Parts: sequence; C-alpha cells; structure tokens
Amino acid sequence: MAEEAEVVHARRWPRRLLIGLNVFVALCLVTTGATYGYLKWQLGKVKKVDLCKVLRNCGDDDPGQPMNVLLVGSDSRADISKAEAKRFGAAGDVGGVRSDTIIVAHIDPKAQKASMISIPRDLAVHIAGTPGKSPERINSAFGKGPDVLIATIKDQLGIPIDHYAEVDFNTFRGVVDAIGGVTVYFGAPARDKETGLDVKAPGCVKMDGDLALNYVRSRKYEYLERGKWREDPTADLGRIQRQQSFIRTVLGKASTVGRNPVKLNEIINSAAPNLKIDAAFSTKDMLRLAKKFHTLDPNAVEMLRLPTTGVRINGAAVLQLQQPDAREIVDHFLGRASEEAAAGQAPPPKVLPGSVQVRVLNGTGADGQAGAAAKALERANFVIAGTGDSPAKAGTQTIVRYAQGQQAKAQLLQAYVDGPSHLVLDTSLRGTDLVLVTGPGFQGIKDAPGATPSTTAAPAATTTTTTTTAPADKNPTVPQQQC
Repeated sequence: MAEEAEVVHARRWPRRLLIGLNVFVALCLVTTGATYGYLKWQLGKVKKVDLCKVLRNCGDDDPGQPMNVLLVGSDSRADISKAEAKRFGAAGDVGGVRSDTIIVAHIDPKAQKASMISIPRDLAVHIAGTPGKSPERINSAFGKGPDVLIATIKDQLGIPIDHYAEVDFNTFRGVVDAIGGVTVYFGAPARDKETGLDVKAPGCVKMDGDLALNYVRSRKYEYLERGKWREDPTADLGRIQRQQSFIRTVLGKASTVGRNPVKLNEIINSAAPNLKIDAAFSTKDMLRLAKKFHTLDPNAVEMLRLPTTGVRINGAAVLQLQQPDAREIVDHFLGRASEEAAAGQAPPPKVLPGSVQVRVLNGTGADGQAGAAAKALERANFVIAGTGDSPAKAGTQTIVRYAQGQQAKAQLLQAYVDGPSHLVLDTSLRGTDLVLVTGPGFQGIKDAPGATPSTTAAPAATTTTTTTTAPADKNPTVPQQQC
C-alpha cells in the first residue's frame, strides 16, 4: 500500500509546485496596494508558526539587507471538494504531510534584484537532526516539521532562511482566477492526456485557474514537432522550468491588476485562508519590501535550478547534486560571487548554464532534432523553456536569439553549439532568455565548449561565427508573439 500511495502521490505533486509562489505574489501585491491597517487585519487570519530557532533573524528585518524566503506547498488535501477528491485523490490516499514544493526566493533591496531557486523534492540530502543516517529525499524533511526542512536547507545547501510561507493547493486556482487569468506563450501545440491539457496551436493561450492547473501539474507533457507528438525529454526538470516561467507571467499580470482595490481584495481573500507564515514575518517587513520592489520588472526575476543527476541510493531513485556546479549556482543565487567581484577580490562572475533559460526550435525539419538538442542542453545544465518547430527556416546557420540584456548568455550557449551559428537580438522575447533555432549546419550540442557533440545532424563545417546583433524586425526567424 505504501508503494501504491507513493505512486499516486508522485502523480499529483506537480500541480502544487506554484502554490507557494502564488502566495508570495499575493503578498507582494498586498504590500504594494493595501493600507497598513487593512493588511494587518487580513494577515490576522493567517496561521502563524514559531520558527525562531532556525530562522536567521527573528526580529525586525533590516530593510537594506538581502532576505531569503522559503516557499513550501503542502500536499494536504483536507479541504478539497468531493469532485476534486475523486479526480485528484482524497487526503487519506497519502500518509503524512509532504512538501511537494520547495522554492527559495532571494530578495536583495540594495541591488533591486530578486531571484528564485527550485529545490527538487527528490534531492538526496542528510536530514538535519538525523546524524549517521543514509541520505533521504529532502521531501521527507518537511514531514518532520518546517523547522527541520529549514535546518536541512541551511546545512546541505548553505542557504540561510529568513522567512517561511506555506499553503495547500487550493490557493493556486483562486489566485489565477482573481487576477483574471494568465496568458502563456506556447512555442508548439501541447497536450497532456492525463491532466486534460490541450493546446491546439502555438502562440498565446489565456488560462483560467482550472486550465492553468492542468498545465502546471502536467507530468506527461507532449509537444508537436514536425507532425509528431513527442514527450518532453527533460522530464521533471522541464516541468519545473515551465512552472517557473508561469510564475514570471503571474507576477507580471498581478502587478497590474493588483492596483485595482476590488481585484486586490479578491487576491487577498484567495490567499489568506490557506496561508501559513512564520510568526516573525510582520506586516511592517512586508511593507518595507513592497516599497523597494513595487517597480520591479517580473521578467528581471531570475529563475534558477540546482544542477542534479539521477542516482539510486538504497534502491530508491533520487537526485544528487552535481558539484562544483551546484555550489556555483547557490553562490550566484545568494549574490556571493558578484560581491567578491565588486570588492576586487575575484574576477567578474561567469555565466552559469543553470541560470540560462532557452527554448529550442527545429529549423531544419530533421526528425526529433529539437527534442534531442533540448535533452543534450539539459544534460549540460541549461534550463529548457520549451521545444517545437520554428515558424521559419533558420537559413544557412543555426541562430541564437537573445532577449534584451542577455547577450552574455547567448554567447555561452553559442559555445555549446557544434556547427556555424550567429547571434540575433530579439526584443520580442518574453518568458525566456534565449531561443535556439537549429540550422542546416547544426551538428549537435557539446557536453562542454570544445568537446564532442552529444547530438548529431548532417555533416557540416564546424566553424562558429558571431554576427553583429540586429533588431527583431531584421531577424530571419519569426519573432515571438507578444502576449
């Protein structure tokens, strides 16, 4: 029964990966538009938990110092309807409480920057307070209490936690509906027969809470490439990336509609009933954050993931950190490398694949080329933002299109491309940093710059070239549709 419950549980966890983040979005909106008294009254409805022993700071936050907020989505289904219980499974289907969402948001008021890093639930770690035991999934730490999860993240990843927020999955649809739905860009038709996701054509698709739930909980995501349905080759990591991109879109929409007092109240009422925060996360702290970030561009919020590899420990399939890459990503996330460079103690930080989001499009018509390239890039720790067909041929070379300000990331990706390629500025890009459009000379993706490629295509000259960047209207491929 335990194994059967675990399988049922595994099928349900993706739909809750955005819950904590949507609560964080709601909190940001509340602090942006609500009065102090109203906000304090609403937050009085929120459950509080004392975590002072494990939090970095349990008094008033220093408004100028960076803050790390742990966002957790609980698997509790105690309050779902009978219809939802039939569809998703009742609370009794899974024993205990698990953390199916583990994301840390890093907020730096002084630098006016924010970033988020996803921690896979199957990451193998030594649980705090259990010395001598074999590594377990970090998901099980939450079952021992949020204090154990916080201590484990600090011990194993070196990320101190200042504040904590937890919700169940009911909040997700409520927040999406409260902001009037969310429009998502699809690079190709997509479907998931299990969740009911069905996107007929590439482009912008507006989602209400139910459709958004079908999208973010998809574990059998398929996309159409050259007339064939193909399963997402990046598996769970690809799903995490899609959900992160969804967060960016929610942030953008929420920052606009939250200025409307009626909509703001709907968002607050959707988030507050199922929210739990640490007792030290005060209304004053939230208002201070809001004053610093009310003009933050959601597209500037960096979405990161930890580089991992699949292994088996005691017969269980788990994920293990890839070092030293994981350490570099955490340092980048916390701003450590940039601080050293600013002080003249280290060279400028390099661009890390784990901080680069790229969509891969088939520009040649070769069977399965986009999927194969995406899988190779994922092995090199790039974050895949979707795959599909290019609406126009790439010409004689592979093209790396990059969003405004992302040329360094484009140059890194280009170094991994085997075959002639060039860079093109595309100011229409939203929700991703780069788009790779394979061309006739594309020979594959190298495991590292200068290495043998991991994927293959028709033989061609291997010279890589960089052209002068051009505006999107001169791009030989079709720019992304504005959503």
